[in-house]
Amino acid sequence: MYCHHCGYNLNEHKVEMASSSFKLVEGVTIDEDTKVQYICPRCGHLIHDDLSLEERKSLSRASHSQVQRGSNSFASGMCLNAIGVILAIISFIFFKLSDKPNAGFVTNCGEFYVAVATAAIAIILIAFGLYKTISGMLKKKHYLMLLKEINNNTFIQ
Repeated sequence: MYCHHCGYNLNEHKVEMASSSFKLVEGVTIDEDTKVQYICPRCGHLIHDDLSLEERKSLSRASHSQVQRGSNSFASGMCLNAIGVILAIISFIFFKLSDKPNAGFVTNCGEFYVAVATAAIAIILIAFGLYKTISGMLKKKHYLMLLKEINNNTFIQ
């Protein structure tokens, strides 16, 4: 189920497996035909089935917003990857500079310390950049498919 206000994707099967909504209310008869509504953990609006036309439009706007967030996450991830690769190249250059012609490979010089520091920063940036890039691509793909379903009138909440 999707929140029509912010586009949050609530997995109702996980929620119901954790604690069933039909067993939470004691003293009230609830059967399988009763409609269950959830509260969006992101924005606090009610999530329910059978969206009206205005709520579908709102979900479409929220989906466009999520596509933009995915694109921004992808772009910032790629930027972090580029900076990480540049720092890795700089680290490699300083690592080669720590190999002195007459002393051999020296580990107690400034060039070696710079190489280690830039290599550590490069690894962190590349790892975080890959995470943001992949999560941005997946979010963008997911919400583009949702928009396609909404436009084709095949979306069912």
